[in-house]
Amino acid sequence: MSNSFSIIKKGYSPQEVDDFIMELEDAIDDYKLKEQYISQALVESHITSKQIIEEAEIRAFEIEKDALIQLEHLKHELDNTKKKLETFKNDYDIFIEHFKNSFTDTELQTILDTIDEIDNIISGTKKNKAG
Repeated sequence: MSNSFSIIKKGYSPQEVDDFIMELEDAIDDYKLKEQYISQALVESHITSKQIIEEAEIRAFEIEKDALIQLEHLKHELDNTKKKLETFKNDYDIFIEHFKNSFTDTELQTILDTIDEIDNIISGTKKNKAG
């Protein structure tokens, strides 16, 4: 792009000035086109970033909602398990109390002695079969 012109009688050469103006217009058009591409890219990147943020917020909300649902489910299961354990403990305590009250100390000792005798018989039988 040349910006020096030949001087003629009535000023600069019209052809050279026209050529220079055309070069300037081409350069301006080129810059306008580049500006348009850059503006379009900025708009598209802005739209894309908004979409990404919106999708991330939606996904975060879904994750949080799912986590809260799972937490409530686990709390419910924990409560049920506690109730079952309390029921079992109460039933066990009643069973033990009933068992204690069912026998006198003498009867319990007789039962334990009988169990020992049976164990000795079984142990002796096992030794005889092995030998």
